[in-house]
Amino acid sequence: MRFSIVIPTFQRRDLVARIVAALDRQQYRDFEVVVVVDGSTDGTAAALRALDVAFPLQVLEQPNRGNVAARNAGAAAAGGEVLLFLDDDMEADPALLAEHDSSQRDGADLVLGDLPLHPDSPPNLLSWGVGFWANARRERLSADGAEIGLEDLLTGQMSISRAAYERTGGFDASFTRDGLSPGADIDFGYRVMKMGLRVAFNPAAISYQYYDVDPADFLRRSCDAGRSDQALILKHPEQAERLGHGPDFHTRRSRWTLGPLVAAPRAMSWPLRALVVALVRSGHRGERLRKLLFALRTLEYQRGARHFRRARSTGQAVVLAYHAIADLRHDDALREYGVPAERLAGQLDALARQGWTFIDLDSLLAALAGERPLPPRAMLVTFDDAYANLLDEGCPVLAERGIPAVVFAVAGHVGGTNEWRRHPGAGELALLDAERLRAVATHGVEVGSHAMTHRSLPSVPPEELDGELRGSAGALEALGLPRPRVLAYPYGEWSAEVAAGARSAGYAAAFTVRPGIVELGADRYALPRIEILASDTLRALRVKLATARWSDRWRRRLLRMLGTRP
Repeated sequence: MRFSIVIPTFQRRDLVARIVAALDRQQYRDFEVVVVVDGSTDGTAAALRALDVAFPLQVLEQPNRGNVAARNAGAAAAGGEVLLFLDDDMEADPALLAEHDSSQRDGADLVLGDLPLHPDSPPNLLSWGVGFWANARRERLSADGAEIGLEDLLTGQMSISRAAYERTGGFDASFTRDGLSPGADIDFGYRVMKMGLRVAFNPAAISYQYYDVDPADFLRRSCDAGRSDQALILKHPEQAERLGHGPDFHTRRSRWTLGPLVAAPRAMSWPLRALVVALVRSGHRGERLRKLLFALRTLEYQRGARHFRRARSTGQAVVLAYHAIADLRHDDALREYGVPAERLAGQLDALARQGWTFIDLDSLLAALAGERPLPPRAMLVTFDDAYANLLDEGCPVLAERGIPAVVFAVAGHVGGTNEWRRHPGAGELALLDAERLRAVATHGVEVGSHAMTHRSLPSVPPEELDGELRGSAGALEALGLPRPRVLAYPYGEWSAEVAAGARSAGYAAAFTVRPGIVELGADRYALPRIEILASDTLRALRVKLATARWSDRWRRRLLRMLGTRP
């Protein structure tokens, strides 16, 4: 058997029977169909078994476990060389299998087809939107040089060789729980891309989507999509930057009127939601209604994302970034980067009085993985550059208070000086050597990497980036230190390519100096830190903490008024 068509279905007896019967018109005849009835109570299985079709048809029944588990069950029962997953609302064009076969034989491991709106779909605002999306998708993916993105890897119509499917491990059934199934497609596609499998789009492989979704159900699915994307971020934190940009409010009016409802009880938005649903059901299609419907979609998406984060939250943490523990006020170039030991002690004592709890790196990484909650008002202390004064001046302050920390060492300058800051007026500061780095580690200060040479990593030639990242970790490990688990980007500067390199080099996380709060779902390779400078008074420090989530513009303005740098 060349093809096995796998169709999961739930409570769609008449539609799925129509979809399966239409497969008898296929020009390519070497196929079977496996329909998995996922707990339907509407007579679906009996209706399917009563069909008179000229191809092998298996009808499997299982308790309601969700379409993700149904796909896996169908794939397990299938006998074909190629699996073609088809949704139960997709009516196949007669050439569908022939086109998939052509693309598969051309070397594709996974083939996506076109999903135009079925002409019999009920005409309303939602079906219009689906048709518009499908046309735009086809034009985009058919263009010369088009790149297939994660959002394009939909299982509504997708074929994959059985060998490739088995290499992926199938669909992640954990996305069946709690309405998270929308994420299963993206998760599967991401794993396909990570494996380097060849993905192709064939616009001639067509299945017509019969779209008859009630607007109330559409909004519910939007909430599920928000939850699902957060689950994806938790599983694939390196994709947080990409997956975290879901639908957003595009006008000031929508932000002010609907934005507050994201955190409010759902009942507060019920009157508006009921009105819009009723108007869409009645066939209205005006531009204002369209904008309002999709603003409500954004509301529901963000509400779902927020509820997921709250339900799975492991707390929040602030990460402080210090540099030298020394009085550098006579060095015009470095004065802001030196905090004397007595001021460090005063700041840590003040933070402790304000209720902050100092944590170690283990606690932060466990929270990011969703494994262990953080204490309230958690804080991690870090030091960039590994200046020699950390051991003599900083470690006694930390040890006296039982505060753990992380220091980021420049692997290529261990035992040297801060050569990267050589410009007129800049002083020379000694860095910890190998013996003193090992000594620091015995004082509860974990050693991380600050790259090899302290160059701005986005400007490093691609062929040298691995040496800066993986090479620095190996160099520090060769000094008798544990292999560094985390990286701090020199100058806080990074890019998507640099973050990918850090992940590939084996780091568990990487830090910037962009202000913000670390929490579950954060991009582990762009974690924020609050930089502490010599000009920071205790009041300025409190303001930096309180405004960590503010927009950069207003935060900078306020801090300048207090006489300190952002």
